[in-house]
Amino acid sequence: MTAQIARCVFTTTPLRHQRKAEEEPAMSPRPPDLTSLIDRRKRRLWTDLRASDFWAACQGRLLKCQDFSPVTSDDCSVHEKLMKNLDLEGSISTHISLQHYDCVCYGLGNFTSCVISRHQMAFLLLFLEQFKIPRHQCYVFDPIFSRLEIAVLRELGLTHVMKNEEGKHAVRKPTVFFMLHCGKALYNNLLWRNWSCEALSQTIIIGNSFKGIEERLVSRILQRDYPFIYKSLQVVEESPFPESNHYSDVFNDTSIHRFPMAELKKLPKETWLSQDEPQYRDCEDLEIILCPTT
Repeated sequence: MTAQIARCVFTTTPLRHQRKAEEEPAMSPRPPDLTSLIDRRKRRLWTDLRASDFWAACQGRLLKCQDFSPVTSDDCSVHEKLMKNLDLEGSISTHISLQHYDCVCYGLGNFTSCVISRHQMAFLLLFLEQFKIPRHQCYVFDPIFSRLEIAVLRELGLTHVMKNEEGKHAVRKPTVFFMLHCGKALYNNLLWRNWSCEALSQTIIIGNSFKGIEERLVSRILQRDYPFIYKSLQVVEESPFPESNHYSDVFNDTSIHRFPMAELKKLPKETWLSQDEPQYRDCEDLEIILCPTT
């Protein structure tokens, strides 16, 4: 199953739904029976995921990203810090803290009706808890969120973003982007907005495999329509999520991407010269909901 097929909502929703989501207030009351149902589903999925071998393996992959520095003594290397917080089975010690990180989540989808979206939300909440990122430092946006879903997000303590950034979120501090099964244009926009050594070195993307995008797309089209994904392939370090039969439709084609400063500095200076904002005029099957033009 491809990433696009597995995605329940984000890339194929008509623009009118985005406008409705942006225009309508998100404070409608929640029916008690539906509230209870959402809470039960969330807790069950969260509990099952936390006890799974898949989550244990994911923790090990996340730890190997050297940016995820645990809170230990300052006199050892980052790699040594990471390894000191791994137990024999590759699980994370409770001493890991990324409190200084932000988290941005795009394309979560309609989690009240889509089980894939609920699994992804369970992973997001578990990730925030395990790495001690305060929930209010997690910024969530999907143009198709309903009033109910926005209310649930706020009740969970997450920060709902009102404006469609089209992925163009500026990184000013270490930031993890949680972007499962999103469109290529969203990743390309994010890279364009942060196309500098300083910003990219503080960026970690959990989302569709860039290597998978390269393999599936004709090189000429990748360079023309998604040039920042194409150029990032020279420097990105990618660690794929572990395979899991149980979660195959939820986390398929998912990798952790980081951009080490040492690799970024190897690129020629002209790589960083002023870059035009992506327009996608000739792009077919554009997998993003754009803001309406004025």
